[in-house]
Amino acid sequence: MTDLERLLAIEDIRNLRARYTRFIDTKQWDQLAGILSRDITLDLPSLRAQGGVRGVEAFISLVKSWFAASPSLHMNYLPEIEVLSERSARGIWGQEHFLPPAFRRGEFHGHGYGYSHETYEKVAGAWLMASVRLEPTFHID
Repeated sequence: MTDLERLLAIEDIRNLRARYTRFIDTKQWDQLAGILSRDITLDLPSLRAQGGVRGVEAFISLVKSWFAASPSLHMNYLPEIEVLSERSARGIWGQEHFLPPAFRRGEFHGHGYGYSHETYEKVAGAWLMASVRLEPTFHID
């Protein structure tokens, strides 16, 4: 892989991550499903005892249950993206989220901060989200 190919992959992954949060915040579930790997995994502290979530349908179902009726805003910062091969990459993003008071529950406090550890895979020429592991650091209610 050339330096240019690596830089283009990183830019594609940045755009993928931007679409991912926009699709959640704008409740575009079909579009969100279209950028997820078939075997996507979601790992959150509250899900670890049950092994997390695996697969597009389970992922979308859970995210919808949290955010379908809730206005939300997710922001991503300072990505560290490492391209491992032409078809594999991983990244860590600083993340911030905001939920209005009426919609706060569980791990999703009003204004939270943390890091998202992710993997990506390239399938049929497009980068997809392959795994998401959230590590909250603190929140402000």
